[in-house]
Amino acid sequence: MTLRIPSGLGVDVVGDTVYVAPLPDGPIAVLEGIAALIWSEADGRGRDEVVAALAEATGEQAEAIGQTVQDFVDDLVARGLLAED
Repeated sequence: MTLRIPSGLGVDVVGDTVYVAPLPDGPIAVLEGIAALIWSEADGRGRDEVVAALAEATGEQAEAIGQTVQDFVDDLVARGLLAED
C-alpha cells in the first residue's frame, strides 16, 4: 500500500514546521521535527519505505524506530492527514 497526502488539506510549511488541516473545518495539526519529517517522507511511499527513509535521515536503526513510525503513520491516517491506497 502507498501513502499519499489526500486532497482537501490546507498545508503551510514554515521552516521545519508543517501546519496541516482538513479544509474547511480543521483542526490544524502542527507537525514539528520528526513528526514533520515522517509526514513529508510518507507521500508516495509504502510504510516500510517511510521507516527506511527515517532511519537514514536520523541515523537510527529501522528495527529500533519502526513501530514508533508505524504508530504515528496510523495516527496521521486516522486524522485524515495521510491516506493509504
